[in-house]
Amino acid sequence: MRRLGLLLTIAVFFSCKPAPSRPVKPAAVGPQIRATVVTIRTTMQPEKKSFAHALVIVGSRARSTGEHDTWRLFDTKAKTVTFVDDVAKTIRIEPMSSIVKRRNTVNAAALAPHYPHATVERSSERREMHGVNAEKVTIASGAYKRELWLAEHPAIPRELFAMMHASEPQSSPLAPMMREVDQALDSTRGFPLLDRITMPLDGAELVVERAVIAIVERDVPESLLAIPKGYKDISDGAAEPRLGKGARRKD
Repeated sequence: MRRLGLLLTIAVFFSCKPAPSRPVKPAAVGPQIRATVVTIRTTMQPEKKSFAHALVIVGSRARSTGEHDTWRLFDTKAKTVTFVDDVAKTIRIEPMSSIVKRRNTVNAAALAPHYPHATVERSSERREMHGVNAEKVTIASGAYKRELWLAEHPAIPRELFAMMHASEPQSSPLAPMMREVDQALDSTRGFPLLDRITMPLDGAELVVERAVIAIVERDVPESLLAIPKGYKDISDGAAEPRLGKGARRKD
């Protein structure tokens, strides 16, 4: 039971959480803007569950439609992440330098010796996906394994995945297990076109796979990537909500 509990903790701890099956709340009708829409399909075995969400990119700004109630708006040019809480109606804008510093502080804590540190390994193995060459990166801890096929796709900002990973919540006190992995992924340039987790569970193999299945350009509501009007800015030293260049508040 202890081993199973550890494996489950590791699985939740390492993986970017799959998007819930319920759709994101439709944006209000209004002006449209041309965007890159990256569709990501998540499949889970042996449950045979499958669902999809999208990563919407406009210039240097991006957000995932798989996040609900609380979501993140990434700005790869300003190197900031805006945390939006639609329940509390607040926003918090934080620079990546602060996010990485806080993560490193948590990772520097002592870890009980019976917990294994996760390792990360880059492979010379390559695979062509969506017109680009993807590099295989493997993260492992005991029986847990995660394979990332990372590639620099011209339609996806090269810093985006590193920002998404670094701004994920950490699981203390096991966060130090991720020390080596975080250091590697925080400096990664590229996006996982395939992300596959495997681990044993109840005599079977649990598999969670997230695959990019389409990268297209189409119009989306401009408000989808805008900070909602009237939300309180709780950033350190904030006065009024700050917006990235070209962003608009939605009414």
